Parts: sequence; C-alpha cells; structure tokens
Amino acid sequence: MKGKKVGSTLPKRDATVIFNRRATLLSFIGVGVLGTILFRMGQLQATNLISREYSDAADENRFDTRIIPPPRGIIYDRFGVVLAQTSKDYQVAVVQNDVENMEEVVGRVAQILGLDSEWARRAIIRVRGGSRYEPQPLKDGLTWEEFNAINVRLPELRGIVAQSVDVRAYPYDIVYGHPIGYVQKPTQRDLDLVLEEEGEGSSRATYLRNPHVRVGKAGLEAAMETELHGIAGYRKIIVNARGVEQGEDEAERREPQRGSGLVLTLDHDLQRIAMQNFGEQSGSAVVMDIHNGDMLVMASAPGFDPNLFVNGIGQADFRAYNEDEKKPLYHKTVTGVYAPGSTFKMMVGIAAKQAGVEDDWAVGCSGGFAYGGRVFHCWRAGGHGRVNLHDAIKYSCDVYFYQAALRAGPERIAAVARQFGLGQHFDVDVPNVRNGLIPDPTWWRENRNEGWTGGLTVNYGIGQGAMGVTPLQLAVMAARLGNNGFAVAPRLVREGPGISEPVRPARMEGVEAEFLARVRDGMFGVCNEPGGTAMRAGNLELVRHPETDAAVPLTNENRGWQPVQIAGKTGTAQVRALGSNRGRHYSTIEWRYRDNALFCCFGPWHEPRYACAVVVEHGGAGSGVAGPIAREIMRATLLRDPSRRTAANLAELERNLARNA
Repeated sequence: MKGKKVGSTLPKRDATVIFNRRATLLSFIGVGVLGTILFRMGQLQATNLISREYSDAADENRFDTRIIPPPRGIIYDRFGVVLAQTSKDYQVAVVQNDVENMEEVVGRVAQILGLDSEWARRAIIRVRGGSRYEPQPLKDGLTWEEFNAINVRLPELRGIVAQSVDVRAYPYDIVYGHPIGYVQKPTQRDLDLVLEEEGEGSSRATYLRNPHVRVGKAGLEAAMETELHGIAGYRKIIVNARGVEQGEDEAERREPQRGSGLVLTLDHDLQRIAMQNFGEQSGSAVVMDIHNGDMLVMASAPGFDPNLFVNGIGQADFRAYNEDEKKPLYHKTVTGVYAPGSTFKMMVGIAAKQAGVEDDWAVGCSGGFAYGGRVFHCWRAGGHGRVNLHDAIKYSCDVYFYQAALRAGPERIAAVARQFGLGQHFDVDVPNVRNGLIPDPTWWRENRNEGWTGGLTVNYGIGQGAMGVTPLQLAVMAARLGNNGFAVAPRLVREGPGISEPVRPARMEGVEAEFLARVRDGMFGVCNEPGGTAMRAGNLELVRHPETDAAVPLTNENRGWQPVQIAGKTGTAQVRALGSNRGRHYSTIEWRYRDNALFCCFGPWHEPRYACAVVVEHGGAGSGVAGPIAREIMRATLLRDPSRRTAANLAELERNLARNA
C-alpha cells in the first residue's frame, strides 16, 4: 500500500491568492516609488521654471567658455610711426584629447621642423600642464616655410593644429627695447599673485592661464599694462560629454576690445640716429625739449631685441645678454648711476656765486692744489694759469673748482644740484627709475657714521666721490640751464589714458639770472672759443637761414650766414683709482676700469630749445667720445626741429586704425 506524498504542493486556489497578494503589494510599492519620482520631477520643473537653476547647470556642462585675448594698444612715436603693434604669429599646436601617442606625434613635428629630441621632451612637459581640449602651442614664431611644412602633413599628424594668432611685434627691435620694453607669457608668480588677491575662480586667473596671453614685463609695456592690455572677449562653445568642441553659440560671443594706444614724445628718426652713433659703445643719450620736458631721444646702448621675449627667449640668447659685460638688458638712461665728473662744475659755480664769490675772483692753476696734507691734481699736468669762472668752465680747470667748492660749502652745492634735478626722482612711466645720490654732511653722518671732511668737499668740486646721477638727470640739468632756471620735468608719453598736458614749469628760487649767465657763457666757451674742451662737438656745420631762421647744412654758398651754435660741458669721471694703471696706454687698461665719458649741452645758442646728455661707459675722455656722439644727435635734432612740427593726434590715429581693421 502506497503512503501519502510528503511536501505536496498547496492547492491551486491557495497559490493564486498568495500571488495576487504579492503582486498587489509590489504594485503599491511601484506606484509609490513612481509617484515619488514624478512628484520630485514636478517639483524640480516648477523650481526650474522660477530660477532656471538646473537649466543653467545643464548648460554649463554642455557649454564651455573660451577666452579671446584682446589686441594690445598700439604705441606710436610723436609723429605716428608705429613702434609696437599686433602682428600675426604662425604656430604649431596640439589638442591633447585628440592625440593617441603624444611622444610619437610631437617627435614627428620635431623631425619636420629640424628640432632635436630634447626639444620634443620639453614641449610635451609644457603642453601637458594646459587644457586637454584647447590647442596648446608647441612652437611659436614659425617661418612661412615651416608653417607650410606642417600644414601639408596635418592628415598624418592627428591632434596637431597649424594656426596663426595675434602677438606683440616690435618693428624696430633694438632701437626701442629699453623705453618700450616687451611682453611675455605670464609667469607662475603672476598667476599666484592674482589667486592670492582674487581667488581660484577669478576671471583674471582664467585669463592669465590662456596660452596666447602676454603681459608687459619691462619699459612702458609693464608700467602701462592696465592701459595697454585691453578687455578680453570670449566665445561660448558647445562640447560633448568628453569636452570635445562640437560647435559655437554665436549669440553668446563677445569680441575683445583693443587696449588704448599711446603717443610717445620720442622722435623715431632721432632715436634711430642716437642708437646708430653709439656703435659698439655702451651708454645712454637723452634729448629733451627744455620748455615742456618732451623726451625726443631716450637711448640706451647696446640694445636688445624685445621680439625674442614675446614667445619665450631661448636659453642661449638669454645667456648671451646676461653675460655681456656691456649689460644690454640694463636700461642705463634711468637705472645707470654715474659720477657726473666735470659736468657737475656748473653746479659748483652757481653755488659759489650764491656764496658771494665775485665775478673777478680767479685762482692760479699750476697743475695741482695742496690741501689737507695731500695734492689734488688738475687733469692738465702743467696747469691752466690764472683762470676765472668763465675760463675754468671752458678749460674744465679742476684747481679752480676745488677752491670754489671750499668757498661754497657742500650743503649749498648739494642744494643747487638738487634744484637742477640731480639726485631727484622723475616718473617717466618706465619701471626701476633710480634717484641717484647727492650727499651732504647730514646724509654722510647718518649713512657713513662719520663726519664730513674738507677733502670730501674738494672732491665734490669736480663731481667725484660718493655722488651719482643718471643720464636722465643730467639731461634735466642741461635743460634747466638752457631755459634760464625753470624747473622743467621730463615726460615720455605725450598722449594716452590719464595723460594730461604738461604744466608750465616754475622758476627755481634762489638761482639768479646773473649766476646762470656766468655758467652759460662758460658753457658757450667750451664749444665755441679757442681752448674749449669740446670744440669738436661744437662744430655742427649748420647755419641759420636768414628768412626762416631754420638750421640748414653749411655749404660754400651760405658760408656767410650766422652759424648755429650750442653750449655744453664735457666730463670724465673715474670709476676706479688709477693705481698701478697710471701711465699705461689707455687701450691696455681693462675696459671696466676705464673712465666714464660724459657730455651735456643745450642749443641753439641764440634761441635755446633742446638739451642733450650723453654718457659713454668706460669711454675715456668726454671730449673725445661722448662729445662727438652728442654732436651728431644735436645736429640732427636742430635740423629736424621736431618740437616745432605738428605732432600726431591719438584720436585720429585710432580712427584710422579702426577704418583699416
């Protein structure tokens, strides 16, 4: 007999009931979940209709904003010659997201351009720090031939882009390297300063990270960065989930705005002539309008090519500049500080007159002056005989000014020198302007912890010792002598944002016209009377046209017309005591130990308008080196007479630029 089966299934009716119950329960749960989802969706839609919070967030994921760097403002000379502009630069770049093998594709680019594997390695390191979706420059400054060589091979170079971008360009390279300066890619320090001030999300930080952005790093480019750099634009691009560009929202595009232009006081023709006349010499030249302070020349030699810095200067070029003993990167006009030597003697002469020294006061020069147990020598071993102020300036007699300094006293001499601009700060819109130094007994005690001595005063008389002036200050001194005692100040920018017309300079107090007349006459003798130390510099070979009064070149036909003349002063300043070098031929003395050569002047004598100062580092005698350079510069200046010509108008230049864009 068969027994009953254990674990038999439930009756069919009971199984159906259980299934229905479970299905109902799951249905309720599903409806609840779905209802919650629908409710939340409705809530989010309602919230979004009011605030668009979620639509905006979605758009941010779908769109990416790309910076468009603005063109920098154009820099012009006083007559509209373009000195700094925006130009096209040919580049090869890489979009990292599109590259399968970075080493292989960059190595192929290096091969095409004739570059080595070390370049390729550095280029890869550099671009990997940038965006994966924007083109990152591999090499800038391609020639047209290199650009074409990349272009024809683009099908085999996945991820490589050949492009042209706007960059800063300096058409006259070394002529304006110092006054205008240059732009460079922002450094990490630039970025860190912005992040410290504004935070990670600042628009300025985003701007600086753009590979095509450049910022001013020297000269006017740095000092007037805010005015020159313009306003960045942007474009809104559509990207996919991987960040790859799919298109652009044209309605959201904003074009960049060019920076403001600048019209300088410089005259391109004169600046070029000044730089050419330095040749291989090292030094500086400044030409100023003695009435309004316009600098027509601001030359520092040797120059450097600012174009090399725009896309990053190579190590070899930078090393060559840095190791050059003539310091081409050094803006000597405002940062070079030199003992003024005999160019300081006019200050001593005026101070002596203030102290009551009579016009007929004269000294006997036998070649030396005994004082304080030592002999202070005159530059002329046999001496100058008996000389008054006029002859002492004309012959540059040291013995006269040793004694004149003792009569005037160091405090009075220092006060006069400062009135004429020496040891003073002049803001001419370039960085690193140095003040120089005109010491006096108070300064000496505070900084040297010792008392002033008579020997220091004697040295003071010939512009030697602890004092130092810049070529810019020397030009200001010559200008204030030339305009009969008005405190004119130099300026470099004629028109631009925030630039106002120069105010009429005030007359300097305590500087009597009679005192000025005495030293000015002496300066005339330097350049025009027999025995003057700068007769060569004074021979301009120019005459005054009898009808227009303009300076014209001397010819056989006009030899009877009145000559055009200047007044000036030579200077030779020791940089090191001769010691064992005394008696050696000058050419055998190491260059850096040779004397500095100086010359300052103003003219034309009959109606002064321009002042000039020239310093030649380690050039030797001022009469033999600095004077001839100044002669060529002043001759060109008087022939061209730029201050009497109509200058360019910035507004008109900008309108012409907009029309031709």
